Amino acid sequence: MSVQKKEKAMWEMLDRFFLRVLWEKEGTAVMAESREQAASFLDGSQETSPSRRALMQSTILPRVAVYTVLKRRGLDAEKLMEKYVREDRGPPPIPRFFSLFRWAFRKTTSSSDAWVSTFEEQPEEFDLTIHQCLWHDTCVSCGCPEVCRFFCECDNYAFGDLKKVGFRRTQTLGTGGDCCDFHFYKK
Repeated sequence: MSVQKKEKAMWEMLDRFFLRVLWEKEGTAVMAESREQAASFLDGSQETSPSRRALMQSTILPRVAVYTVLKRRGLDAEKLMEKYVREDRGPPPIPRFFSLFRWAFRKTTSSSDAWVSTFEEQPEEFDLTIHQCLWHDTCVSCGCPEVCRFFCECDNYAFGDLKKVGFRRTQTLGTGGDCCDFHFYKK
């Protein structure tokens, strides 16, 4: 899927949520301003890696921009983003999910420059330790490191309720930790 299609899908998901919770008039204004803010963040970015810029554009900056606009307008950005994160659910059940999940994590983290990480695996568990993260770097460079915790919380909702995989994490870069220490195990 192209960066533009991913970005469009992200904005549509944000639109659906924020137009519903902020009502149409205010939601429309917030979302229009957020699109301008995301473009401004991207234009001002010093990031030179094309793949990292693509992730920023399609996934990270739309949500950082919405948070920034909500905060600037005096709305309860923290509460609204928490509500958004809680309603954004993870993947549906898949047969042999643990093996596929572990493979996808290893492939994604080893082939992307969005993270600097280490990956260790055993037959029924694996650990991913992220030492540097594009989401954290982007939030910091946009002047709102506190918004990164919402991206971290998405992991809790996406991975915390999986039926065949257990998930544990004691720290994240986005909440002030030294790393993001993902631990997954087969249930």
